[in-house]
Amino acid sequence: MSTQTVLNETIQVVTFTISEKSSKKGNYAVPIDQVKEIKIVEAITKIPKSKPYVRGVMNLRGKIIPIIDVNKKIGLSNSNTTEIEKQRILVADVNDTLTGLLVDEVNEVLRISTKDVEESPQGAFEENYIKGIAKMNEKLIILVDVSKFLNETKEHIKNDTSMNAKSVEIESEDIVENNNDEIIPEIEAIINQDA
Repeated sequence: MSTQTVLNETIQVVTFTISEKSSKKGNYAVPIDQVKEIKIVEAITKIPKSKPYVRGVMNLRGKIIPIIDVNKKIGLSNSNTTEIEKQRILVADVNDTLTGLLVDEVNEVLRISTKDVEESPQGAFEENYIKGIAKMNEKLIILVDVSKFLNETKEHIKNDTSMNAKSVEIESEDIVENNNDEIIPEIEAIINQDA
C-alpha cells in the first residue's frame, strides 16, 4: 500500500468540545486545513443588533475578524458549564476570509480514517453543515463542514445588514420629509435630484 493511498483514506482534524444543555460535552471536529490558528480568547468588541451567535469582532494582527459563538450558532449554548479560561478561538480560513469560531475547549489534532466516518442521518439535522459522524475510541465526533457553516452564517448576517440598511434609509427619509421647511435650498435641490 502506497503512502498516497494511506493519506487519501484519512483526514486530519482539530477536535473541540461544546457544552450541551445536559452539562455533557459534545465532541466536534473541523478539518485542519481550514484552521489557520488557535487563539486564546482576548478582547472581543460587541456589535449592536447582530445575531445572537455573533459574539462580536476582534483585531487579529491588524485585521478585523468576526467571532461566531459556535454554541449559540448550533443551539447548544449552556453558559453555566463553560469554563471561560478553557475557551479558544479557531481562526478559520475559508475562501481567503478569516472568521473566528469560539468554542468551549480545543482538545487535540487527530487523524481519522474515512472508513470510521458515517454520513449524518438524512433529515436528522436542519443544518447542512454536518459533514458526518466519526467513531473513535468509543466516542462520536461530529465533523463540521466549516465552508457551509460560515456561508450560512454570512447569509444570515448579510440579510440582517440589508434589513438594518433599509430601516435606516426609511428613517432618514422620514426625517427629511418631516423637516422639509428647515432644509436650505441647495440641499433640497440635491435631495430632489436623487429622488
